Amino acid sequence: MKMSEYKRQHPVMIILETLKSIIYAIPPIFFFALSLRDELGSVNIPFLAAIALIAILTYSTAKWYLFTYQYENGYLHIRKGLLLKKERSIKRERVQTVNVITNFIQKFLGITSLHVKTAGSTEAELSLTAVTLQESQNIKTYLENHATNRSSKNHTEESETGDAKADTVNTYNIPLWNLLLAEATSGRFMLLFSLIAAALSQLYPYIPESYLRLVLERIIPQTSVNISLLMILIFGLLLLSWIISTLVFAIQYANFTLQRKEDDIRISYGLIEQKEYNLNMKRIQALSVKNSLLRQPFRLCSIYAEVAGGSSEKQDYVTTLYPLLHVRQLSKFMDNMFPEYTIPENMHPLPLRSRKRYIIRLLVPALVIVLLLQLVPYGWVSLLILPPVFLLGLSRYNTGGTAILEKQLTLRFRNIHRYHVFVLKDHIQTMHISSNPFQRMSDLDTIGISVLSSRGGNRFAIADVDIEESGKIWNWFSRN
Repeated sequence: MKMSEYKRQHPVMIILETLKSIIYAIPPIFFFALSLRDELGSVNIPFLAAIALIAILTYSTAKWYLFTYQYENGYLHIRKGLLLKKERSIKRERVQTVNVITNFIQKFLGITSLHVKTAGSTEAELSLTAVTLQESQNIKTYLENHATNRSSKNHTEESETGDAKADTVNTYNIPLWNLLLAEATSGRFMLLFSLIAAALSQLYPYIPESYLRLVLERIIPQTSVNISLLMILIFGLLLLSWIISTLVFAIQYANFTLQRKEDDIRISYGLIEQKEYNLNMKRIQALSVKNSLLRQPFRLCSIYAEVAGGSSEKQDYVTTLYPLLHVRQLSKFMDNMFPEYTIPENMHPLPLRSRKRYIIRLLVPALVIVLLLQLVPYGWVSLLILPPVFLLGLSRYNTGGTAILEKQLTLRFRNIHRYHVFVLKDHIQTMHISSNPFQRMSDLDTIGISVLSSRGGNRFAIADVDIEESGKIWNWFSRN
């Protein structure tokens, strides 16, 4: 087969790279100008800015011209560099993911970005800033088709005889209301609350106190202004954080779509910046169903996948497969999208003698803290944390459980949130059965399993399992 010519990206890349370089250069130039503001009076600043713009534009043009790529004959070829030329060839069988990202500017220009990651690589092997939508689909189709010896003659014969079967595609979409509910019940708005509160603490001294008192006297006359100010401020910041966080999440994950075709999974979402990720089932090492604390009263959950061969970014190790789902829909969802995994009908609970250990494990450290706080004024208020700590320990005990199927191990446990973890036997890298002296006195073990996810792997563990049950799990895992 004759090799095609090397290709370049869309010329719009020159403009995008120039704008990105200018944005990155603004902060250092700004602080450099402040440090030399006395000496800059005699300098022609517009002239220097024009020279800098020409230099950046020239660099971006050279980068566009010298970066070429080609995909043919089962390989992806890359050439780049001026003084130090680099050439790289990648077998498409090594390609793990092909991610397509389109922000609103690229969408307006009819282009997109494409990132190709391979097994064992921490960064993208190929990053294209600007290619046409059609070109990005051509590259995706080529790299994701690993059947290099597929014969066009066979396809023709199948279509003529009518024996070709339509591939089944299962699709799940999340309505906008569910997206809003997903973030509203996630609890992540507390992070934004802390950031807003920190920013406000820096601005608060500059707000005239007379303005604050005037507002409070209109809202809450004849009351303690200081306490009212604090309460209203906290409530207002919490509400503002919750609203902003919910809206940002809805925009970020708008049009969330999960598709599965044979062993290929496609996840796409985004309104302002559209993202598309492809994942092969062979890379999924475990599925986890998370019931966060705020979602448990509404029986809502989210589904995540532990992914092997991720990059250095954490989100490549743990992929959100579905942000929000009602528990009653979980069984149908798993049957349609991930039939390799099964939700056990019954979980083997923790033995009754484990209950006191779960409660004591949390209550003793809390008691130590409470006793120390009695030495400070109003330390008695810390006594209020003891009932929630007791209930959390009891809930952890009630949640804990295990289940063995022919090819799958299921662990159920809780920290603050509740988790169901489903792991196929072939995906368990190591299993650890351990016990301390106190556990051995009660015939209890701790079970831990590791799966290939991040560089160090990810570990799931459940404590105080009956020794007989841990023995069954060990025999199941060690049996050929």
